[in-house]
Amino acid sequence: MAFERKLRSWLIVLLAAFVGLELFSLAALALLARIKHITYAPTPVYSITKLQRTMLEDFLAGRGGDLTYSSILGWTAHPSGRAPLYRANPTGPRGDRGYTRAPRQGVLRIATFGDFVVGLNGVKEEDSWPEVMMRTQRNVEVLNFGVRDAGIDQAFLRYEHDGAAYKPDIVIIGFFPDNIDLSVNAFRPFLYPNTDLPLAKPRYVLRSGRLVLLPTPLHTLQRYADLLSNPASLLPALGRHDYYYQSGYHRGGLALLPSVRLYQILRNRLVRRGTGFEIEKDGVYNIHSEAFKVTAAIFDEFVGTARRAGAVPIIVVMPRASEIDGYRRGGKNVYAPLLERFQAKGYRYVDLLDGFEKYGKTLTAAELAPSQYSPVGNKLVAKALWQFLVAQRLTDPKNLRSH
Repeated sequence: MAFERKLRSWLIVLLAAFVGLELFSLAALALLARIKHITYAPTPVYSITKLQRTMLEDFLAGRGGDLTYSSILGWTAHPSGRAPLYRANPTGPRGDRGYTRAPRQGVLRIATFGDFVVGLNGVKEEDSWPEVMMRTQRNVEVLNFGVRDAGIDQAFLRYEHDGAAYKPDIVIIGFFPDNIDLSVNAFRPFLYPNTDLPLAKPRYVLRSGRLVLLPTPLHTLQRYADLLSNPASLLPALGRHDYYYQSGYHRGGLALLPSVRLYQILRNRLVRRGTGFEIEKDGVYNIHSEAFKVTAAIFDEFVGTARRAGAVPIIVVMPRASEIDGYRRGGKNVYAPLLERFQAKGYRYVDLLDGFEKYGKTLTAAELAPSQYSPVGNKLVAKALWQFLVAQRLTDPKNLRSH
């Protein structure tokens, strides 16, 4: 009887400790989500979500809206594609205008490449900054080759395979600071587990200091059909060259317990920090990370390729509302190391933080960039870019082409 009482007491103590640990872990998870915006987001290794499955079925059926499959880019703007607030002409750039392969005499041709802030899915056509620039400046045309959710690697490939043929005088390389993550990502759900865009993309790696392109791992539409029918067999192969698959944590049977979820989150962050190669360190890009090195090398290749084609490349950094707020409070600029590199290389670049501060100081960050850039934010983008071109004496196509 004494032994049974002692065993019962120990079981009660252990049960109380277990319940206490789980309650503490539950509270810690809630605090991480509320204060640090860190949530439990394991890398998918066995399955895709119901939403992703539906999206892939639509994609395979040709119902991708503004996007379509590309064996080169992974995905690209759908020729003649339509989506809310979005139109593309049959040759790919956004808008209803048709463009000749070479610019007309006396017309300054600008071509833009990058993510959704360049693709501008969030505003009406007439409110987009390329349209504003064309409407307010004479003899200027802006061909918008932006692709929703594209990385800088895909932007460069889009220029090489689609944009260079239009012989732009000026090539605008739009860069969304968060997109440094995409430079080491091969399958979007590994980076964003709940994304509604479960597509694969090519990525570059550095080998002996040189960029090497790894083609998209889902190189045919049939491979997407295979992913739908048996995701567990394909996901590990997709993760072979994906930073987030390799460094992330994976959902296990015990992940229902708050303590296990908390342990996985903390261990993952400590392991990444311990390697010294996390993408951000002390609030700014980590220049020793693979993501920074690959991104920097892509910029080098992009700028060099545009110059060799006779164009003037201009890098445009397009900050989010949080970065605008942080800048105004005197905080760290997360992409400052990249700007320092641009300066050292002598690249022309525009940091729109400066443009917003100069031309939109009275507007809040939420008014400028509620999610994507607002119509007024787009007007300021057009103004800041045009003033930069004027200051750099890049508005006369005759001078650019003779040079």
